[in-house]
Formats: sequence, structure tokens, C-alpha cells
Amino acid sequence: MENRNGREKEFEELIDRFASYIRGHIMKYGVHRYGLDPDDIAQEVRIKIWKLVHSEKIITNHSSYIRKIVNSSVIDQIRKFRREEGIYNMLKEKQIAEANLATAHDLAHYSNLEQSLHQAIKGLIESRRQVVILYLFNLSIPEIASYLKWSQDKTRNLLYRGLADLRKKLNNTDNNNEK
Repeated sequence: MENRNGREKEFEELIDRFASYIRGHIMKYGVHRYGLDPDDIAQEVRIKIWKLVHSEKIITNHSSYIRKIVNSSVIDQIRKFRREEGIYNMLKEKQIAEANLATAHDLAHYSNLEQSLHQAIKGLIESRRQVVILYLFNLSIPEIASYLKWSQDKTRNLLYRGLADLRKKLNNTDNNNEK
């Protein structure tokens, strides 16, 4: 029992002594740009230190070992984020491809309005057409920008211009059908 209390005390002393070091070392990686929470990584570091203390491994240079733990924890979290982001992007691309395929096959069966919309979209310049189609598939501007590897400003500009052009083309089609 005394040995266990000694390990818990050693753990608490290490955490107290190196808390600001751990936090600062995590922050130097700029984990916010990956959408990672530094507190989650700090918790992961605490768990690894807890396991280290309970393994009864003798450490002579705590700061070096803790730096190693922090580095591996941050790198693990960044890798996990990138893996998840890759899976998300792959699923989004699959959904877009399926939607594009379904749209291409089903256009022959749509009403005149839908055919007019298709013709109007086809009449847009390529960059605006890409953005408008993705927008019509309920992708947000940040998602479209990420998919096309464009800035959000460029994507937003092309979307607004593309929608305005589309509106004009559809209004012209309606006016011609009324005559």
C-alpha cells in the first residue's frame, strides 16, 4: 500500500513540476490548426506518465523522457487526425461521384424544369459550374474549397457569380417558354 501511495505521490509531483513544460511543448506544435484540443493531448501525456510511474521503470532524466512522451503523443494525435480527415474526404468524394453518376443517368427522365436546369448549368463556365454543382449537392463553401483545393474567397466568388449566371439563364429560359 505504501508503494502505491509513493507512486501516486511521484506521479503528482511529476505532473506539478512539468505541467507548464508539457503545455508549452504541446502548444509549440500549433495543434489548434489541426483542430486538436491541447487538453486532450495533455491528458494523453498524463496517462502515459501514469503508466511510466506504475511500471517502476527508473528514469534519471525526467524532462527528456517527458519531452519524448509529449512528442509521441502530439504526433500520434496528428496522425489520427490526418487518417480521419483522409477517410472523411474519401467518403465525400465517393458521395460526389455517386451523385454525379446518378445525375448523369437520371437526367433523361427529369421534367422540363430539370432539363432546363441541366442545360443552364452546362452553359456555365467550367470553374463556376464545378462550384455550383457541388453547392447543389449540399456541400458548404469550406468543403468545396477543400475539395477543389482553392481558397474560400475564390470559391465563394465563383459560387455567387455562378448562381447569378444560372439565375439569368433560367429566367431567359422561362421567358422564352412563355412566348
